[in-house]
Amino acid sequence: MSAKIAIVTDSISDLGALAVDITVVPLTITFGAQQFLDGVDLTPEQFYDKLQRDPNQPTTSQPTPASFATEYTRLLDAGAEHVVSLHVSAALSGTYNSASLAAQQVAPDRITVIDTRNASAGQGLLVLGARDQAARGDSVQAIVDQCNADIPNDQLYAAIPNLTYLARGGRIGPLQSVLGNVLQIVPIITLKDGLVAEHSKVRTFARAVDQIIDIVASKVPRKNHARAAVMHSVAPELAEKVRKRIQEAIEPASLITTCAGPTVGTHAGPGAVGVFFIP
Repeated sequence: MSAKIAIVTDSISDLGALAVDITVVPLTITFGAQQFLDGVDLTPEQFYDKLQRDPNQPTTSQPTPASFATEYTRLLDAGAEHVVSLHVSAALSGTYNSASLAAQQVAPDRITVIDTRNASAGQGLLVLGARDQAARGDSVQAIVDQCNADIPNDQLYAAIPNLTYLARGGRIGPLQSVLGNVLQIVPIITLKDGLVAEHSKVRTFARAVDQIIDIVASKVPRKNHARAAVMHSVAPELAEKVRKRIQEAIEPASLITTCAGPTVGTHAGPGAVGVFFIP
């Protein structure tokens, strides 16, 4: 964190150990009567284990305005001149609204809240970029301007190997899930206007992964320029293979690997993989 500008995000950014000099406000995960703070008392590995064993469909809820207010106050009292707070798409969660309410309550002239219109590692890429700018001593306006320039170009393509979890979460019907699994139909997911959308369907997961690599390569015209992230749901070996292929295909300026947390994992289930990138 810059001595002057503090960077805040929520746990949907899925940064984990990469969130150095970044304040992460956790969402709440509920399994039946049990509640957990995302990344605080429930790790991604523990979440996916419960997802597969617990009969209760998990739900997530955004942090309260009070949670954000506590962190904003702490950072400003500790000497930050300004807080830049970057959050999951407002079309997907009420987190941005909670953060905005807190900013109005604490110090509206010293807190800037940004809707990244993204999620998971796509949101994380924007957060890391803001953190690096703050560390270089860039102004609040420069950080906000860069975020606003990057947001429309921050893209995702991901493959989900098993449709069961999409059905459990109500995203598709049970019959469609069963038929899709039997026929090995794999959806490739993208983000459009801050919402999850289907890009295409292919037969077999391996073909879906190949198509994702091809899509990313086609959308990144310049090598040594893009920022990219490989996201996986407890599939580290697969993620490493995809990482190597992305590295070879586009030679990005930066490339991180993250494990998808509960917000993505509830619907994708284990074994999914995706690539976020800003060309």
